[in-house]
Amino acid sequence: MQKVLVIEDEKTIAQALAIRLKARGYQAIMSHDAIMGISAAVKENPDLVILDISMPCGNGFQVAERLGALSGTCTTPIIFITASKALNTREKALSHINAVGFFEKPYDVENLMSKVDTTLQA
Repeated sequence: MQKVLVIEDEKTIAQALAIRLKARGYQAIMSHDAIMGISAAVKENPDLVILDISMPCGNGFQVAERLGALSGTCTTPIIFITASKALNTREKALSHINAVGFFEKPYDVENLMSKVDTTLQA
């Protein structure tokens, strides 16, 4: 079973994603801040990370850089999600070497799940 790590500080969003992922046959692992997200990635070695950009104890860009530097997660694909409307956020996220997607909240859940499916079936 493929593992998807959801690093999202808004617990209701993380839980909703976990329910959708499980319904599609994936193992969903949740973390609610940057430090615990990195720890979970190292421990679980996920097949995909869904990563919020704004969160406690760091931000998604810092997490992505750290994961990219670790041998077990250096090639793990990342789908960024954010509520931020700051200029260049999309470009900055998609410039990360492992970025495979970017979604602004509120996002269409089916589009996000399609991206998850496409990424994990590649």
